[in-house]
Amino acid sequence: NKMPNNKHILFAIMGWGLGHATRCIPIIRSLMKENHVILASNGISTTLLKQEFSSLKCIDYPDYAIKYPRNKMMLLPLIALQLPSIIIKLIKEYLQTQKVINDENIDLIISDSRYGVYSTGVPTYFIIHQLRFQLSGIFKTIEFLGEWFNIFMFRRYEKIIIPDIQSDQNLTGDLTHTGKISNHPKLHYLGVFCSVSKMNIKEDIDYLFSVSGPEIQRTLFEEIILDQISHIPGKKVVVLGKPDDKRTYDNIENTEIYSHVNREKQNELLNRAKFVVCRSGYTTVMELVALNKPALMIPTPGQTEQEYLASHYRKTGLFFTANQNGLDLLAELNKIQNFTQPCMDHIPVNDTKAFRQLLSS
Repeated sequence: NKMPNNKHILFAIMGWGLGHATRCIPIIRSLMKENHVILASNGISTTLLKQEFSSLKCIDYPDYAIKYPRNKMMLLPLIALQLPSIIIKLIKEYLQTQKVINDENIDLIISDSRYGVYSTGVPTYFIIHQLRFQLSGIFKTIEFLGEWFNIFMFRRYEKIIIPDIQSDQNLTGDLTHTGKISNHPKLHYLGVFCSVSKMNIKEDIDYLFSVSGPEIQRTLFEEIILDQISHIPGKKVVVLGKPDDKRTYDNIENTEIYSHVNREKQNELLNRAKFVVCRSGYTTVMELVALNKPALMIPTPGQTEQEYLASHYRKTGLFFTANQNGLDLLAELNKIQNFTQPCMDHIPVNDTKAFRQLLSS
């Protein structure tokens, strides 16, 4: 297979948290060796991409700016109210893409979950890990609408790339392995992609706490951890996921607190950790699997995808899970006496060669 080279590639990335950007880092690195890559994102994802790829042009794209409620029961009504503005953003995104294609002579598009980034004249490859958007409670009955939306949108893309494997022992469960859409002819499962790698380094951190997610829930999670961390034994490190925060934090015994760390430091901390306490976001899952780390996962309340993944891992025994509401960290960690490593050696990690081959086939 001929690999793509000398192509002008537009690589657009959803700016919802840092997860979409970090999983694309190894793919971008691989493509930029022989191609001219232009990046597009928004918010803190743009900040991260500019740090990682200072030589590449990075275009600012619309922020979908979805607001999250404090009470998770209000999530769907709130999103329904925001739908008109989301649709307007998608149209703006589409129109901006047509302009970028003309200005930059783009001949290939890769979009990580940005639905408006495509063009009829340019082959577009779409990266996604959620074919069926998870809903909960009374809204479960309208889950098929998300599936319809994806089937409708998939007509615009050449191939759909899923960062998981097609096997019973998979990482996404119902997100990509159930329903009519899971048999879609354009799907390609390529294994996990993440920006971490194994280091030959001593595991000298007992607990690494990673605080992330959209506000207001990120702050609520931070408050719980900082309030309870002094009761937890051993050496602890907390990363708050606040890139713009320059504050220093009170000294807590045996505890280091960072408002934000770069990818290199994040990789080092994950490698040094014996155990991780974090959200059940899919990018985090891919990183833990790549490094074989056990974890206690606390899903962002109301973020149905994270809540589903947490329940999926609880059933399969891959990770330990708990709810943020009424969380007693010490009690949860005491339940976990012997850490079992998530040994998923059958899943390819960062197979960028297979990714590039797919673009050429």
